[in-house]
Amino acid sequence: MLKLHVSYSFAKREKQRRQEEEEVEKGIRFNDFRVLMYRRRSTSVVTDIKVLVCVQFFKVGEIDTLKEQYTADVIVRARWREPSLDGQLSEQGDMLEPGKYWNPKLYIENAYGDPKENFRYRVMFNEKGEAFISEKRTIKGTFMENLELDDFPFDVQDLTVTVASEFPSTEVELIEDSDNRHMVNKQSFVDEQEWYLYCHTQCTKWELKIDPVDDAAKRSAISVKCRAARRPGYFVWNIFIVTFLICSLSFATFSVDKSLPQNRLQLAFTLMLTSVAFKSVVNQSLPRISYLTYMDKYLLASMIMMSGVCAWHAVVITILNDRGFADHVESIVLIVLGIVYVLFNVGFIIIIYLFPCKKRRTMAVRDREHKEQARKLLESPSKIGKSKSVAKSKY
Repeated sequence: MLKLHVSYSFAKREKQRRQEEEEVEKGIRFNDFRVLMYRRRSTSVVTDIKVLVCVQFFKVGEIDTLKEQYTADVIVRARWREPSLDGQLSEQGDMLEPGKYWNPKLYIENAYGDPKENFRYRVMFNEKGEAFISEKRTIKGTFMENLELDDFPFDVQDLTVTVASEFPSTEVELIEDSDNRHMVNKQSFVDEQEWYLYCHTQCTKWELKIDPVDDAAKRSAISVKCRAARRPGYFVWNIFIVTFLICSLSFATFSVDKSLPQNRLQLAFTLMLTSVAFKSVVNQSLPRISYLTYMDKYLLASMIMMSGVCAWHAVVITILNDRGFADHVESIVLIVLGIVYVLFNVGFIIIIYLFPCKKRRTMAVRDREHKEQARKLLESPSKIGKSKSVAKSKY
């Protein structure tokens, strides 16, 4: 009896499924949310629905280097086709019951905690009378970002918002909305004293792999990033210059008589310990990373230079039997160490200009290109009409 009951239930569900499929094909139950979900998620008929996404950075808050995260107010606009409303121009405007229709179930993949979100839905129509559902999502929260600190403190960081769908990538595909422009509001940037915010954006489409083994667990995602460059003035004056002065003072220990190596070593060790304590304070403002930043390289090179000075003061006592020879050798050592230290500082400045600052120059060029494109868009008469029509669809 149990087998008969299971067979009967399966046959009943299969019969109901075929009836619903026939009704969908005939357009009888287009407004039924359950049937729409079945039509778009059916395993027998895979439908790749395209969802157009636009991200606008309304307000960028504090960028926390130590926690590798930033706060922002972001507006995410999305729109997708809704065939059940085609031709029903009277439905245009705000939606009172958005739950009746299909939704791509978008979410912010790199959001930290529970951000505050507000939703608003509208129905729009194009010139052909095709219906689109538009979603405006206002998000206020904290976003995670893997900061690349190799160039610290001359680094340029990406501030990314990643939008993904809960449906597999075989059913929903997220693409960039060409009608709505990504935007960065520089006027409301909070961390202006420490960072410089660029006005251009970059959009990247990719697949989010929840399970590397299961292909059905792939989710379509789109990442929109703006960029901010750290203002290095604070670190240059308070760390680089101070370290340079501490290391330069180590050469003053050569003025102490060679017959008093204990006094030389005492002064050199004091300067060395000062630089070590200085580096410990600097490390408190950075996350625990497994690679060296440009600041780490400079501090370590300065400590190596002071270690070389200490090593010489320790061995000079062995050649004091011949005072003239000792004076001659120490003069050579002092000149060599001085030339090496000067060349190191000059080379360090050149490397900073050629490599970390190159990215800043590239970002400045992209900013100018972005502003030029925006200016041409506003000056072109044909584009103005298009922008006005797009503006009507915004809310």
